[in-house]
Order: sequence, then structure tokens, then C-alpha cells
Amino acid sequence: MAENFLLDLSQDIGQLLTTGDGHDLIIQAGEGQNMKEFFSHSLILSARSTYFKTVLSKEWAKKENGIIIFKKPNISPEIMELILKYLYTGLINFDKQNGAIVLKLLVTSDELNLQKLSDYIQTYLVDNQAEYLKNYPVDILRITFQYEGCEGLRKFCLDSICEDPKILFESPKFISLEKDLIILFLKNNELEMEEIEIWEFVLKWALARMSTQHNVDNLSQWTSSNFEELEKILHDLIPHIRWFQIPSKLFWRKINQFEAIFPKQLYKDIIGYYCDPDTPPTNAILPLRRNLSNIDFNLIDRDHLLLIASWIDKKEKPFYNIKSTPYLFKLLYRASRDGFEAAKFHELCDNKGSTIMISKLKENSRLIGGYNPLSWHPYNSYTNGSGSWQSTSDSFLFSFTKKEEINSAFITRV
Repeated sequence: MAENFLLDLSQDIGQLLTTGDGHDLIIQAGEGQNMKEFFSHSLILSARSTYFKTVLSKEWAKKENGIIIFKKPNISPEIMELILKYLYTGLINFDKQNGAIVLKLLVTSDELNLQKLSDYIQTYLVDNQAEYLKNYPVDILRITFQYEGCEGLRKFCLDSICEDPKILFESPKFISLEKDLIILFLKNNELEMEEIEIWEFVLKWALARMSTQHNVDNLSQWTSSNFEELEKILHDLIPHIRWFQIPSKLFWRKINQFEAIFPKQLYKDIIGYYCDPDTPPTNAILPLRRNLSNIDFNLIDRDHLLLIASWIDKKEKPFYNIKSTPYLFKLLYRASRDGFEAAKFHELCDNKGSTIMISKLKENSRLIGGYNPLSWHPYNSYTNGSGSWQSTSDSFLFSFTKKEEINSAFITRV
């Protein structure tokens, strides 16, 4: 029977790094006052890494008094120490490292061609998505697109940000994001954000790049050169915004004043589309982005709908997300728009299948509502022996104490 003494082996080899006994290699990591020397062993590093096997070969390595001096000024001593410990012992305790260190380890492992370590770090970042993607969205994006070996993490970041775009768009570093990465998201049909919000974030990004800061609330003070500068910054982004999906009132109130930055034909097409949507514009109408609904709800948002969808299927945690939900939602009736008459309600809601009703209480802004799995019918059109009603065990009532607090939800079933 073979015994496993790998831990002892790891510890003993690790002692060589700690003591430096018998070293034939000095690695100088960092530069200036931040430079640190590590007394290492070329045989161990060459056996563990094809990168070191190449750079420490006779043709490359330079010796001083029989010792190879290897300089890596672009890798900090902190990161080099973790990399060397991994090469000597096969161990890194990621739970003790903050997000910035883990990202630097990913970059370094790619540079040193440590593929197994790179793959593990990507998996670790995916498994710890809530912390890392929330705190470092711009940094992770840059790394995943800079290094070819990060395909898995890159796909995960794109999917996660498209599902919850505010992770990126509300990041303090968003205004520093490269134009090509922003275009990548603008072209993505899966980006789960209202087009007017996308425009507002893109405008914020562009304004931060102008040579002089300007107040967009007072465009009367802008000169023609100000608009020309803004147009140059946004020139490559404008074609990828879904202008035709922005409600006409919002376009007129929030975007119309920026007419000067639009190509003339595009602006003409947008206004023409609002006036006559049946006549095809010259510019192509880009497809709708994936969304839970094709309508703007006043009282609830996407997170409420995902939770309600989970309740409909009696699904426990984890609840549906934007990709897994099987439902689409369409607004049938809005009292403030369509009137409060019962006849109007039945005209718009009868024979439409399952419906959700939701209202806001005036006195405390609490949201209350219910789910009806059966179709509405005109009064007395469906009658059983006891009157005009139908039976179901799948309906439920719900409430949200505060709209902005999804955890304030309460549900009661029949």
C-alpha cells in the first residue's frame, strides 16, 4: 500500500525557498526601492515551468559569480513571492488574498505561462463572482480581453454584466473604460438595460472625456465647438444605440437637445419614425435587446418580476434570473392611462390568460397585488352551479413594503 507524503514533500521543498540553501538563481522582482531579491533554484523552477525552463537556459541566462541574475521589474515582490511559493509547494491560499492581488496573480500566471494556475484563478473568480465582479468589473474586463487564456472568465463577465449591467455602468471606473469595450456591450442584444439608461451612461462617459467639463443641464451655454468635440467622442458609439426603442417623449425631453451630434439622416429617421412608424427609415432599426417585457412598468421593475415568476412556479431559492425565467410579461391595463372603469378593464384583460395585478397604496406606498392563473371573462360569461366564479389552487396574493427593498416581499397562497 502506497502512502501519500505529498504534504511533507511540499513543506520540505518550500523550506528551500525560505532558507535559500543551495540557490543558484537570484530573482529581482519590482524596481527601485520596491525591488526584492528571491534566492531560488533554477532546477526546481525549470521543472515546474516551461517559461522558466526557457529563460533560464544557457543561451538566455546571465551569471554573476556562478549565480544567475534574473530581473522581473514588472512583477511586484508580493506577487512574485506567491508565484514562487506556488512553484515550490503547489499551494496558494486565495481566501487570504484581496481581489486586486488575485487579479494580479491572474495576469502574472498568464505572462509566466502557468496555465493550470491561470485556469484555477479564473474558476475561483467565477465562484466568487459577487465580490470580485461587483468590486472590480472594469479591471476584470480589461484583463480578460488583454489575455487570450481568459476565455472562460471573459464569457462569464460578459454574461453577468449583460444580466446586471449596473455592475459595470455604475462602477466609479466606468468613465475610464476603453471605447472598444463599451461598443462591445452596445452591440450585445442580451444587454438587460433600458435604452434611455444606456444613453445616459454613455453620455456621462463621453462628458468625462471632454477637454473642459460642461453642464448638460444648461446646453444654451454650449458653443458649436463643444458639440463638435462631443460628436467626435461619440462618433463610433452612436450607430450602436437603439434609438428607435426609446419612447418618443423621453427622446424629446432628454436627447433632442443633442441634435448637433447626430448624423443628419439618422436624426431625421428617428423623428420620422416617431411620427410615422409604418414607413421604414433609411437607417436600419436595430433589434430589441432581450428583456423580460416589452413595456415600461411604473410600479415594479425586473427584480420584482423575476421574484413573481418564481412564485408562480412555486420555486424556492435560488429564484429565477433573467436567463432562466420561462415567462415574458406584457402590460395589458394601466388605470392611470386607461381609466378606472370596470368595462375598460375587461375590454383589455379578458381572455388573455394568466395575469398579475399590482397597485400602490397612497397612504404608505406599499405595493400590493395578486396572481390569477385563469383568464378573466366578462361578468356572467362563465357560470357554475353556485354563481359566476372559477376555482384554482395556484393563485396568490403578495405585497412589497418598499419598492426598492426586494426582501420586503410577502406572499400568501390560497
